[in-house]
Amino acid sequence: MMRCNRRDAQCISAPMFLPGPDSDRAFHSAATERVEPVVFTTDTFPPGQRLEAWNAQFGTLNRIAAMGPDPAAVSTRTENWLLGDMLLNVSRTSPAVFTRSAAHVRRDGLDHWVVRMVLRGRSSIEHGGAQHVIEPGVPVLLRLDAPWETVWEDAAWISLCLPRDSHPALAAALAARGAGPVQGEGSAVLADYMALLERQVRGATPARLAVLAGGTAGMLAACLAADGAPARGAPDDIAQGQFQRLQALIRQHMHSPRFNPQRLAALAGMSRSALYRLFESQGGVAQHIQAMRLRRALALLSDPGQAAAPIAVLAERSGFHDPSAFSRAFRTAYGCSPRDARIAALAGRAPVPPALPDSRDYGALLRGIGQVRAGRLTDA
Repeated sequence: MMRCNRRDAQCISAPMFLPGPDSDRAFHSAATERVEPVVFTTDTFPPGQRLEAWNAQFGTLNRIAAMGPDPAAVSTRTENWLLGDMLLNVSRTSPAVFTRSAAHVRRDGLDHWVVRMVLRGRSSIEHGGAQHVIEPGVPVLLRLDAPWETVWEDAAWISLCLPRDSHPALAAALAARGAGPVQGEGSAVLADYMALLERQVRGATPARLAVLAGGTAGMLAACLAADGAPARGAPDDIAQGQFQRLQALIRQHMHSPRFNPQRLAALAGMSRSALYRLFESQGGVAQHIQAMRLRRALALLSDPGQAAAPIAVLAERSGFHDPSAFSRAFRTAYGCSPRDARIAALAGRAPVPPALPDSRDYGALLRGIGQVRAGRLTDA
């Protein structure tokens, strides 16, 4: 098991992440040097420890079970690059089953969209009330706020994770498509673009990653809209459309001290019981509103254009009208004070989500995207 010292956020046993030459940073900002990915591999562990190490790394996201006669022979590698506020992941695995249960969804609160494409091998997935067999070269849409079970053969794949709050229009287009394989004219174009991303990120400079980040959201939107992207109409997808509308209402009104779940239900024209059902997987309506307010506060504190604004004013613009309560909530969420977060962000260092230095689990890495700026994401 890994143990980490919270004071200096450095792991003091054999780390699961294997950084590149600049070992203090997974993604570094030198303009002319290549950006090294955050890497995890089981191949550096003794065979009897590999499955345990794998679940220690990814267990907050899903449970992993090895397939085949010798579970100790598992072999996996995953590489991660930050593209703006998206996370690009290139992975390979020996045969295994990944299970993301309803309990996982409730615990981690992640609601990102994932665009995945198998590069080699094959997988089958049960997700969003349907089962699919996924062949290489077919883009698939997944939701982290819904359970899944994925069976991997000896396979490799590429995934792009997008926070909903950072891309509301794109999230709405993804909700219209719904979870499952992407169909239509846009599918082949998206497949080619995903393959291009896999080639371009290797050895890329920060400048190249910035170009890729700038074009990726637009390419996704174009591919999803290529043939009108008709909604599939599955109950889960309809609920996602409602959820996106509620997200927009929260963003519009969360600065008000009177905005609360009851007010949201009234603005949306729905019963409180229906509202609470939609937000059950997010830990509740009030908790979700609080999280969105905190993310807005962090974004404002990180904005150089707001450097002269008092922290109390930015807190009020985010819906926090009690400075002491804001400071406590912010420290609980991000592990530092609002003042320290501002200093770090304006100096070009991203505040690190509290779970990241402690466990370096993959769920923490996903929680960190959308909360960083200028391509900087640390794993320590």
